[in-house]
Amino acid sequence: MRFRLPVWDVDMPPPLVAYWTAWNEPIPDRVREHLDIAVTADVQWNDPRDSFVGVDELEAAVRRLRVTKPDYRFVLTSEIDLHHGRLRYKWEMQRQGRVLMSGLDVATLDSAGTRLCRVDGFFGEPTPVKAAASGVPAELRADPGRRP
Repeated sequence: MRFRLPVWDVDMPPPLVAYWTAWNEPIPDRVREHLDIAVTADVQWNDPRDSFVGVDELEAAVRRLRVTKPDYRFVLTSEIDLHHGRLRYKWEMQRQGRVLMSGLDVATLDSAGTRLCRVDGFFGEPTPVKAAASGVPAELRADPGRRP
């Protein structure tokens, strides 16, 4: 059984819409106008491959992707979960309808709640706890007999 409050699922906030619109913008020269709505000037951005600070660096990363992979599309595959100024959601990177990569982001809104000040991305699903040679101590692992 999973505990969830219905109020945690919210409509996609405008800064998040603008952020993902930037990643899908087909005209590289228009990426910045979306990011100026989406993120703070000193936005922190992290994923397993890259980490940087600032809207200029984020714009450069988005432009690189849009120029080198113009037919890639980013879509959200979950509702938007919100609490304490943090947004959580799952996404996919697609090309011609085929999923190339999936992930989960936790994005943080600034104190005014008007722009993203941090985005932390994770690729794929977490690896289930292994029966042996796990990095999780045995006493903290789920009992395999109790899992559905």
